[in-house]
Amino acid sequence: MEQEDEDLLYQLIVLFVFDKMDIALDDSTVLNICCVQNSWLAPIFCMDALQKLVKSNFINKISRGRKQNPLYTLTSDGRVCLANFYPRIPESMRQEISDYVRENRMAFKRQQEYTHTYYKNYDGTYTVWLRIKDPSATLLDLKFVVANHKTAKYIHENWEKKAANVYLMLRDQLLE
Repeated sequence: MEQEDEDLLYQLIVLFVFDKMDIALDDSTVLNICCVQNSWLAPIFCMDALQKLVKSNFINKISRGRKQNPLYTLTSDGRVCLANFYPRIPESMRQEISDYVRENRMAFKRQQEYTHTYYKNYDGTYTVWLRIKDPSATLLDLKFVVANHKTAKYIHENWEKKAANVYLMLRDQLLE
């Protein structure tokens, strides 16, 4: 395979992942999906493809401030490009990507949108900090104090599973 054909295939794989995920992704998540969890691309080729797709306006880069990695989304031009060259991705790879995304999409979405941490306070209590974010805004920012490390750790470890329900419950209670 010629270098140009390989570059095109790498870019199409990244476009296909974005199309199937259908959510904004940061670069570390793209690397995790394409290179760590799966061997679809080598990290250097993955990042090169992502940058070329941004430069070509097939992927849109969304800045989120100094402390956070930018998010990337598929543009309408990217969807058209993928539609035109879709057959160049081997069928087996398309199926593997589709299966992987179907099984793991929500976990990646939760991982990016539901952030959580805790820290010890000077008085021996712990502050638990929970957030729900979308690409353009913070939807929920919640800090509260708990008595001990065990409770803080439990809340921290379960936030991704319970965040959506907590958000809905708070919203419903406040709008009642």
